[in-house]
Amino acid sequence: MSNFYFRLTNTFTGPNLALDVANRDTGELKMANTGNFTGQYWALILISDKPGKYRLQTLYTGQERSLDVVNNANKDTVRLAATANVTGQFWSLKKVNGSDVLFKLYNDFTGPDKFLDVQGSSPFTPRLASGDTTGMKWTLTLFRA
Repeated sequence: MSNFYFRLTNTFTGPNLALDVANRDTGELKMANTGNFTGQYWALILISDKPGKYRLQTLYTGQERSLDVVNNANKDTVRLAATANVTGQFWSLKKVNGSDVLFKLYNDFTGPDKFLDVQGSSPFTPRLASGDTTGMKWTLTLFRA
């Protein structure tokens, strides 16, 4: 994969909780205490034939799984799924106005109006939502594994 990874934290839950893998088999995600866990090591893999689009993969699950959207009625559930050529795995980063370090993440399947977010109460489950909440504003902290 990569020697460089990002830890994803958001403004709502703060730097002490990071996007992490809850269950390797189901691909379920969670916000967990920030730590030295490979489920919190996210690689942004540029998709060669799609400029500005990335796959998000963790060191824990490897290249076999990528951040994806469950194709259900609400289209708001995110998980790690088998890496495939599907639009739910094509992610873009949109810089938050007035910030050099905050980004909103969206995918081609649900479009540029639904962003990676967390539910507003504990356990702060990752999901997709519309709007402009603090849970949608992510800091990607670069580090070397």
